[in-house]
Amino acid sequence: MSWVTREQTIASRRGTPWYQLDTLARSRDVKTRLRVAKNPSAEDAALWVLARDADLDVREQVARRDDVPVRVLALLSSDVSARVRSAVARNPGTSATTLRGMSEDPHHGVRFAVQAAQRLRERSAAEVEAAVEEAREAGQEPDEQRTPAAGAARVPSVA
Repeated sequence: MSWVTREQTIASRRGTPWYQLDTLARSRDVKTRLRVAKNPSAEDAALWVLARDADLDVREQVARRDDVPVRVLALLSSDVSARVRSAVARNPGTSATTLRGMSEDPHHGVRFAVQAAQRLRERSAAEVEAAVEEAREAGQEPDEQRTPAAGAARVPSVA
């Protein structure tokens, strides 16, 4: 039977204030730190601390977040764990520059994740271009609301 501590409960709550999450990110309890890493209310300062955590699962969880700062992803792109580096490669927020740097990673799984991310970005950009061209041919002004991947056009593709 696994007990959930008060600290872990507070770390899991969406309504926990950022300053408490910052403190809990430095907890001795790895389960608490992992819960902070999963908490959408955790802000950049806590994520920076957790990106340097000794526990692999905590760092991997930070790398999987959609809202993690680009600089944190860049830091995690050189993590000792291939699992963490692969999570960085799969994160849509990872910059093209970081992905390019990871393209020659010594671990085949990381290189595969980088290639998959690059192909996905290229495909998304092509879908947006096709939707814009289709709208222009129909005599309409392209509308970001109607394009299939409106955000993808702003993501630079990696060569």
